[in-house]
Amino acid sequence: MQYRRRCVRVAAMQSSNKATSATPVLTIVGAGSLNWGRHIVVDMMLNPDLAGAEIRLVDLNEHRLAMVFEWCEFARRRLGYDHKISAHTDLKEGLRGATACLTAIAVGGDRLWRYDSTHPQLDGIFQAVGDTTGPGGAVRALRHAPVMRGIAQTLAEVGAPNALLLQLTNPLNALTACVDHIPGIRVYGFCHGYHDTEYMIARALGLIPLHTVHTSGWRKTIPTIRVELAGNNHFVFIDKLQIGDRIYSQKEIHELTPQIFDGPFREAVWSRYGVYVGNNARHPIEFLPGFNDRMNDFGRRWGVAPVAGEIDPLNGERHDDSEQLLQTALNEARQDFSATESWDLGHSHEPIAEILGAFHTGKRLDVHLNLRNEGAIQGVADDQHLEMYCRIENGEVIRPSVRFPDAITAEIARVGQSQLLLARCCDRYDEELLIESMKLDALMPKDEALIRRLMREMVDFQRDLIFPG
Repeated sequence: MQYRRRCVRVAAMQSSNKATSATPVLTIVGAGSLNWGRHIVVDMMLNPDLAGAEIRLVDLNEHRLAMVFEWCEFARRRLGYDHKISAHTDLKEGLRGATACLTAIAVGGDRLWRYDSTHPQLDGIFQAVGDTTGPGGAVRALRHAPVMRGIAQTLAEVGAPNALLLQLTNPLNALTACVDHIPGIRVYGFCHGYHDTEYMIARALGLIPLHTVHTSGWRKTIPTIRVELAGNNHFVFIDKLQIGDRIYSQKEIHELTPQIFDGPFREAVWSRYGVYVGNNARHPIEFLPGFNDRMNDFGRRWGVAPVAGEIDPLNGERHDDSEQLLQTALNEARQDFSATESWDLGHSHEPIAEILGAFHTGKRLDVHLNLRNEGAIQGVADDQHLEMYCRIENGEVIRPSVRFPDAITAEIARVGQSQLLLARCCDRYDEELLIESMKLDALMPKDEALIRRLMREMVDFQRDLIFPG
């Protein structure tokens, strides 16, 4: 896609962002995830830009970590690579000398996510997800912040000079912003919401979302549709849309309506603001006023449930059979290594390994990242952390300038300011900052006394995690 003439070049810190020739040492914090983490390890091994990389898996759950490590070793043998893979429960050991670190953690698990989402319902506040904005997103940020700060500070202390921290944990903007000022490291966030948006549009138009190519001896998937999005994490809007060889600007997207609307919410946002909102509808509906209130049946009018299905108490506990399936696969591989021939060891479609490779080699990569605005989205403060389409090149991040209609720009700026105040509160707790952040939130009532009482209740409920030690 063509970039506009006015671009913004971003340096995450004063020291050089240039690529390095050192062998990459890649650490995944939260690697005990039985599904996600091990497939990212495969992506790292498949990527020729990360050839010979040392891969470290870090998690507090020793049992799950051991399972993931063993699976990764079997996968490495099956693929025929020589990467060194190790498992660690000690954070400092796992980060020592690391050139890059991924953070994918879940403090409190589903139980506290359910609390975050459902407790505010006592005051008539319903959150379709409750992990990014609203009172649920705020408290989630506060309890993850101590762990996130510890990871970032440890990476700065024992990692390689100018190490990269790629932050993947929700709420993405607030948690990325709360550690990006730590000297000695580069910090960016990443979310695959752009990919979900491409899939939604492809389905609406009857297109195949991806096709596969083979390059440099490895398999890679290429989207049939490409989007350039900008906004806040989980609240992003299309600046450009490419279908085949045709590139549609913001103003030209109307030519594809109403076919590209997958439901009434997206069409209503288009009607009100004149822009196409990305992500699964359950995310952006939490950010805009007048969609997720009693008058709109708390989102059901727009086809969005008032609580995430994963944590809906009516659905009971999630029964995840991932551990049993993984254990069965490991048992079979122990008895007969040829059993690994049936394992899916292709690319996961996540561009995380490509992001790491681009920063390591200096090669060009177009991707969506979360980072400071610094003038990229016009009309939004420079210090707000936003999500936008970027270019990584020569170890630096370059973004085109983006202009949206004034009405939606005001909403992006409001959300950005709310999340910036929350990030400052995550860095050093201040109830007044928290209340000011919540007063800007579309899900919250105008009653400041109610906001203060509710947030005190939620903070007190998980005080041991928000204020550890």
